[in-house]
Amino acid sequence: MLPAFLGSLTSNYVTFCLTGFFTLVLFVYYYWWKLPHPRYPPGVRGIPVLGALPFLGKSAHKVIMRWSREKYGPIMSVRFGQKDSVVLNDYESIYEALVKQGPAFQTRPRIKVIEAHSNGYGFGFAAGHKKFMQVRHFTGKALRGLGIGGLALEERVSEVAQELVLSLQKLDGKPTNLRMLVGTTVGNVIASIVIGKKFHPNDKEFQRYIQLIFESFGDKETKKYFLVLIYFSFLRHIPPFKNACKQFIADHREQYDFCRKEIEEHKNNLDVNKPKDYIDAFLIEMKKYSPENSWFHEESLRVCVADLFYAGTETSTSTILWGMIALINYPEIQEKLHKEIVNATESEELPRLDHKDELPLLQAFIQELYRCMALIPLGIQHQTTKNVDICGYCIPKDTVVFTNIHAVHHDPNIWKNPSEFNIYRHIDEEGKFIPSRKVIPFGIGCRSCLGEKLARIEIFLFLANIIKRFEVRPDPDSEPLLPIDDGITGFGFLPFLFKAVVLPRT
Repeated sequence: MLPAFLGSLTSNYVTFCLTGFFTLVLFVYYYWWKLPHPRYPPGVRGIPVLGALPFLGKSAHKVIMRWSREKYGPIMSVRFGQKDSVVLNDYESIYEALVKQGPAFQTRPRIKVIEAHSNGYGFGFAAGHKKFMQVRHFTGKALRGLGIGGLALEERVSEVAQELVLSLQKLDGKPTNLRMLVGTTVGNVIASIVIGKKFHPNDKEFQRYIQLIFESFGDKETKKYFLVLIYFSFLRHIPPFKNACKQFIADHREQYDFCRKEIEEHKNNLDVNKPKDYIDAFLIEMKKYSPENSWFHEESLRVCVADLFYAGTETSTSTILWGMIALINYPEIQEKLHKEIVNATESEELPRLDHKDELPLLQAFIQELYRCMALIPLGIQHQTTKNVDICGYCIPKDTVVFTNIHAVHHDPNIWKNPSEFNIYRHIDEEGKFIPSRKVIPFGIGCRSCLGEKLARIEIFLFLANIIKRFEVRPDPDSEPLLPIDDGITGFGFLPFLFKAVVLPRT
């Protein structure tokens, strides 16, 4: 009798365990594979907890582009960690979302590691509410009032470009890492607009600030941890992520200290009738608002100034460096560009914006740089403010949306042999430059880059001056040439550190 009872008990226990196990499996399966909406875009779910992250490798934008083309289509979903996101992989879907239905995509998701130092203020990652939009609209208007897009800005950029030319001449043909040299020079353009002055290239405090900009999303030791912290913010309490987060916040607060010092000087010398730069304009605008009911206060100003410096320095510097890498890899293109610029300008004449029509190859070269080396390949995340229908799919409210700019720039339906660096794809049969609205390195829509006009002017004038005055060669002691399709991947896509020889033209 007892053995039968024990056998029955054991049998019931095994049945209970098996039932519980399969129930748990079904629950996990249902939770993990259940889509947020019946018409939610299909995509990659990955594995529990980590989602698709283990499968993205070094270049997530390339992997997602492949998934999109091979199986899921241009609008697909990807589970990053435990959160579902939608990735738009062609120009049409991105235009439909960010332009035609722009207000529904104008906000950003919260990223705790960034909010830890910015408190949600600034331009890049701020939520798209009314207070933010007031500051953004004001900033666009203020920058236009300070000459962005006008002749005064061109003269300012040309002046700084000549300072770079002089600095490059002093290198005397020695192999040099040009990142800080280009960065401090480009940084002086935005400094003249935002704080109304320029710094000496050897100014230690300014050099430190530019270095902090370059390390805004981590140095070579901590960069690899930053992207993980975006998706798993709780890791900021656990080493080594804790140390990386601590350093990340400390570096940004040091940047804010630099901005705070400049703001205090402006407060002491403010002429409300004659604003000379962005800080002056913001301080005057602050007098019209209550800080409790707006973002027009000093903490917001500090973050805005830091964001303008970052956007105005990192992007242009990296694009110019990518340009130098391309010149080194394609010396025949470099010679044709040099000849074109020399033919379009007098011997001592500075290249100007009104030379553009005479410089189709240079314009094509720059557009091909933008196409091949998108600095933020997956864009900055958007978040929907309501349910949105795109191409038959429903993207629910509060969904994080990525725009795969790299996929657009390498779409074989737009570009023949898209992986090939070919400036002539942007030249027509008559030898004229073909501008393309489908090259979108600065994004599109209401959250596109505020400094796009400035960046385009900087890159054109800086590269034109460099190519006219110098021949750019590889470091003779370096390994094989740096590739133009590989670089430092993290939050952005940046060129590897490299040395180049810059020889003055006779």
